[in-house]
Amino acid sequence: MAEDLKPGVFHNVPFDDYAQWAAVNHSILKHFKKTAAHVYYEMVTDEETKAKTLGYLVHMAALEPDKYKTDVAVAPKLDKRTKVGKAEWARFEKENQGKFLARKEDDDTAKGILANIEQHPFARELLRAKGAEELSLRWIDQATGVLCKGRIDRLTMVGDEAVMVDVKTLGKPASTHNFQQAIQTYDYHGQAAHYLFGLNTLMPDAPIPKAVWLVCETDAPYQIRVFEADDEALAIGADEMAKALQRFKECQETGFWPGWGDGMDVAGLPPWAYKRFNVE
Repeated sequence: MAEDLKPGVFHNVPFDDYAQWAAVNHSILKHFKKTAAHVYYEMVTDEETKAKTLGYLVHMAALEPDKYKTDVAVAPKLDKRTKVGKAEWARFEKENQGKFLARKEDDDTAKGILANIEQHPFARELLRAKGAEELSLRWIDQATGVLCKGRIDRLTMVGDEAVMVDVKTLGKPASTHNFQQAIQTYDYHGQAAHYLFGLNTLMPDAPIPKAVWLVCETDAPYQIRVFEADDEALAIGADEMAKALQRFKECQETGFWPGWGDGMDVAGLPPWAYKRFNVE
């Protein structure tokens, strides 16, 4: 293994540097829920750039509010189809070179979320108590020998318990039902399990932290909710990640990344639809 890819927990690694690490992360492994061909496509085409989206703004506001104040510039509303508008935009870009140029509506949303975080005692404690943000992990999976990586939003202590915090945005009310759907859709339980794999591998004698999601609604009134991942979901996520890593190793060794298959399958209605007609 190259010296610069030795395992460890790394602080203050710029995201662009982390993205260049030649190691497999959850964003790749989760595509095994489709096929190995999808995994390979993501692996060779995804440059893993941090999308400059509302989610990015919310993460910065929540985790690094001081940085938000200095690194975000709110873009004026201009008609860039006009000569004057183009000139004004060019001047604005030049004056704010290196900053994130945010739409006013996204800036309003991020600031609304931040204000609610500060009013939510437990969320504020999770994000403001002594801890570390944007921890980059690199480890060798013990079962497969595959080099893995992960990037944790925050690791902190609440009382005498270690807590791993992951900030999530949700474009609908943060009801338990809605967030459970998001967990399943985006494989948040697999992501949490992957990070816990890394922490446990790198620090086997340290207590395993609780996995906590800090959920931020992206529509007014920008409510905040905190969920702890339940043990069963994490166990399922861990099992899925272990199987995905095994498949990754096999595909990597053989050079064969299969798709859906070459034959013909059978399809009908989804199981819940048959229940409407009393068909088992």
